[in-house]
Amino acid sequence: MNSNINLRRIFIVVAGGNVIAERHFIDTIKNKRRLNEIKEFLPDEEREKLINIYHESPFIVWGAVPTEGNIHTWESMNSGDIVLIYNKGFIKFIGEVAIKVRNKNLSKYFWKETSEGQTWELIYFIMNEKILSVPMEKINELFGYRKEFRPRGFTVISTAITRKFVQNYGDIMSILDLLDKNQKPILIPHTDIVPAEVLDEKIEKSETEHDEMQWRLIRLGKLGKFNVWIPKHDQSKQYQGNIFKQFVLPEFHESLDVPPTIKNIDVVWKFGPYSIKSAFEIEHSTAIYSGILRLSDLRSESPNSNYPLFIVAPDERKRRVFDELRRPTFSGPCLRLNEIIKFLGYKVVRDIDESYKNLNDFNINILFDKGEIINVKD
Repeated sequence: MNSNINLRRIFIVVAGGNVIAERHFIDTIKNKRRLNEIKEFLPDEEREKLINIYHESPFIVWGAVPTEGNIHTWESMNSGDIVLIYNKGFIKFIGEVAIKVRNKNLSKYFWKETSEGQTWELIYFIMNEKILSVPMEKINELFGYRKEFRPRGFTVISTAITRKFVQNYGDIMSILDLLDKNQKPILIPHTDIVPAEVLDEKIEKSETEHDEMQWRLIRLGKLGKFNVWIPKHDQSKQYQGNIFKQFVLPEFHESLDVPPTIKNIDVVWKFGPYSIKSAFEIEHSTAIYSGILRLSDLRSESPNSNYPLFIVAPDERKRRVFDELRRPTFSGPCLRLNEIIKFLGYKVVRDIDESYKNLNDFNINILFDKGEIINVKD
């Protein structure tokens, strides 16, 4: 991994521990809040940012009193940084910083005041949160902390420890998900990966069909309220008058825990600056395996990631895709692509996109559920 790429910081927040803190934990983390109840407390710019992030979805939020140490920690927070929420010996939530605001009146609305008249005005909104129940001992082992270590207040993990963790394991949100399922994370091998783009293949399908699938996945991603990324060299393309660059991210936010190969995947759905929600490789070459190799590179760089991966191809080529995924190179115990990659036929993508293209919303699980996994009996 390139050590010069941005490193997202990891914050640990103790939410709970006394009666007041437990009530706050229930009020704004366990029970989510909605934007329409706090509009009057926010200036237009901050309100617009939150609308663009959450749309109509509920959110979780936390704050800290403005002590000197808390101010320093809070000021070091940036959008996309990771927040681990600790409660009673367990990491109960993990999420990403959406935005932060310093707002006494909003703090009073959420949590009132301390007995000394202080407010928890150093507020940060959290997105992409996951509910967990991971014992702190498991986190301590991966970070190199003592087994009995317990966080206090509002702290940030050192840059050196965070960098080492990311280089060894990758995305901490995926790691927490594995630990929550009692699965052991895979140690990432520190090897250079040759990009699959070097392969020279005969193109069997017309570029127009590839562009069509790319456009339909762009549109469905936008309907699902995601940010969409496609490779730079594809952004000038268009389909039926729809110019791709007008609908996708102009730049890819890089971080040490986001594998660089993701930038070469045909379509990537994101939420926020860093969080990957799904990746689609459109397979239209004679050899079938170029798209699988790109996903293989991605999996090799980030073996603990848990977002869905898809090969999108003509329906009549499904068996060939599955045959390639069964190869020992791809189906071995580390990559397990035969268990992870799903197949989406062109017809499925077309039918779903046509059904929803005139609507204002889309549940991504409708598409995800159509993905076919390898049947060992095929």
